Amino acid sequence: MPCWSPSFRAGAELNAGTLSEIRPGADDAVNTKEPVSSCPFAQNGKDGDACWEPPMTKMTEVLKHGLSSLANALVARSRTFAPKIYKYYPYPASQAGYKLNSPARVGRELGNTDFPVPPQDLRPGYGSTVEDWLSGGKAAIDTMLKLVISPDFDIREGSRILDLRCQSGRMIRWLANRVATCEIWGVDVSARHIVWCQENMSPPFNFATVTTLPHLPFEDNYFDLVCCGSVFTHIDDLSDAWLLEVKRIMRKGGRAYITVHDNHTLDFVLNRRVQWAETFRDYLLSHDKKLNFTQSNYYKFCIAPGTPDTNVFYDIDYLRQHWGRILQIVSVTPEAYGYQTAVVMQK
Repeated sequence: MPCWSPSFRAGAELNAGTLSEIRPGADDAVNTKEPVSSCPFAQNGKDGDACWEPPMTKMTEVLKHGLSSLANALVARSRTFAPKIYKYYPYPASQAGYKLNSPARVGRELGNTDFPVPPQDLRPGYGSTVEDWLSGGKAAIDTMLKLVISPDFDIREGSRILDLRCQSGRMIRWLANRVATCEIWGVDVSARHIVWCQENMSPPFNFATVTTLPHLPFEDNYFDLVCCGSVFTHIDDLSDAWLLEVKRIMRKGGRAYITVHDNHTLDFVLNRRVQWAETFRDYLLSHDKKLNFTQSNYYKFCIAPGTPDTNVFYDIDYLRQHWGRILQIVSVTPEAYGYQTAVVMQK
């Protein structure tokens, strides 16, 4: 939060209590001596005496009070929404800071797929065993490549690939056989995941921590392929802005692979009754009591908006039309990423 100057305290009188937690510090102690006037028109040299003010001075004071009142209102509003703003997850650290030891960098030659496996707390939600986590990541990459590669698009020497929300490298590790001839990046809002990737998978891959704001640290038209596995399933109000950002960094003719929750996902989870989706089914039904999405003609619904637990669902026909105005829809494939539907788009 910004450090507010004592000059704003006068404005608090217009909106009593808004800045009540701001108190004079040691340097702001109340001066009990009678102040000398700063007004050249004051009688006897004291502010307490009558003083004629030019009209412009009065207008300036009115403006100051108005701006102070507005500032107070904005501060109060920011406090109301602050708990729901998550820009990124910093690397865990004590108050004194943290230290990262130099990694051994063993077995990092290009083309090597024998990367370490991250600890359990860095690979939640994708299988209960290491084997499930590894095989799931490979299956996800194989499916993506099958859907994006076509007679008019392929990954060639010099191609650039981005894994948006790479976590701890579940998918990107299976692109190691292409990294000798391609530039491959992984980004995530979790600094802890990125630090692990940098220590254990870089080189040959490149990694960077980003924020939830729709901006990526890359040039326009930079990537040939952008992979977003289970990313837009958790973006609520900023989904359009993020899709436009993905478009910005894609080269003309490039591909975007984005998985979403849609009508088919909802039907699959609620009615197929597969064991690995039962927890998500219970989660959806608990929220359906309030949102009633199972009985509604929705084009989009969102659970827990503005939090890390956000889950977003779309009507796929709406998505075809809406996203199709931003990027060309190449294909829509249900159950491509577990119960999620994959949408392949071209710039």
